[in-house]
Order: sequence, then C-alpha cells, then structure tokens
Amino acid sequence: MTDDLERRADELGAIPAGDHALAVSIAGLNAVPVVGGVIAAFVSEYVPRQKQQRLIALVQDLTKEFVAERDHIDQEYVRTKDFARMVEDVLDRAQAVRNEEKLGMWAALVANAAKVNRPSRSEQERMVETLDGIRADQIPLLHVIATTNEPPPGLYMGGVFSTIQWKLPDVSEAEARQVWTELNRLDLVGPYPGATMTAQGAGNLMAHMTPYGRQFTRMLRLEAGYPDPS
Repeated sequence: MTDDLERRADELGAIPAGDHALAVSIAGLNAVPVVGGVIAAFVSEYVPRQKQQRLIALVQDLTKEFVAERDHIDQEYVRTKDFARMVEDVLDRAQAVRNEEKLGMWAALVANAAKVNRPSRSEQERMVETLDGIRADQIPLLHVIATTNEPPPGLYMGGVFSTIQWKLPDVSEAEARQVWTELNRLDLVGPYPGATMTAQGAGNLMAHMTPYGRQFTRMLRLEAGYPDPS
C-alpha cells in the first residue's frame, strides 16, 4: 500500500494544469465577454494547482504514516469497502482545508483507522466529522489541555486560565473561555471550570478531557504537537 501511495503522489505531481477536467468549464467561462476571461484565468491558474498540491501533500503524509505504522496495519481491513469509503471521504474533505498543516492530522487519522486496534466504524465517522469541523486556531488549546497536568511555577491558588496563560501567553482569558466552550460542544473537553482552586487543581487540565477527547487526540497524535494556525 505504501508503494501505491508513493506512486499516486508522483502521478499527482506530474499532472499538467491543462489535463484537468475543469478545462471544459474554463472553456465555457472564456466565452463570456471580458469578465469570463478574467475569472477563467484565475480558476485555471489557481484552483487546480492548489488542489493538486494539497493532494500531493496529503499522500506524502499518508506515506509517512503507513511506513511508521506498517507493523500494526490490518492488511485485510484496508482492502474493504468500509476503509475505501473512509479514505474517499477524507480525500474529499482534505481538498477543502484552508490550513494545509491540518493535512498531517487527516493522514494520522486514516493510518490509525487502518490499524488492528482501530476504533469502530461509527467512532471513525464521528472523528472524521470532528476533524472536519475543528478550526486550526482551536488546536493549540486542545493540545495544552490534553498534555498539561501541572501548574505554572509559583502558583498557590488560581484558576485554569493561570495554566493556560503559562502555556499560551498570547491568548486572552476571553479567547480561552470561548475556544474551550467550542471544544466542549464537540465533546472533546468538559465545561470550562471558572472556579478558583488549588495549584494542582488549576494545573491538571488533562482531567477535563472527555473519554472521546482523549481518544480523538490519540488518533491524531495531538499530544506530540499541533499545527501553526497562522
């Protein structure tokens, strides 16, 4: 399967813009006086190239993931229609992502879904929906919550924002509350704890992860880091 992914990446890189099926629509646009030609030029130069490069990057990330996990891949499952449907779904969604750093997360999700100890199909589908809906600027806070279990140095009493500010100094308390609430709606974390507590309580952000949130972050390897949302 790794060889096939590498071949697909090479093939995608070799596709010239003029070979895209989009050429038919571009021809129709060119028939519209003035504005049609301007829009057609933009579409022909920008859209295919961006989608093509995005797919190349995704296939390259998938190759790395499958090479790393080759000993844990369910060789039979990856030949099933269920897995094929998931990969197709991911490819469709990956072409629409605005932040290309998120492609690595899609690749990690696919690779982990192909392992012997994979989540159920319904759980996989739920994770696809969650990853599709989560914004890149929400991921740093999710990473901090998933990996922090100690307070900042010198804290005696405080709230969870004291710990968040220690890890993400550029994030305001209002922003932290808002993003935390959004992650709660996705069932990745519990409600935002606004109370003042002991330093250990304020520092143990990991305790606020939901079971689904822990599974989701493991599947995407978010404990190891997160993409730059800029």
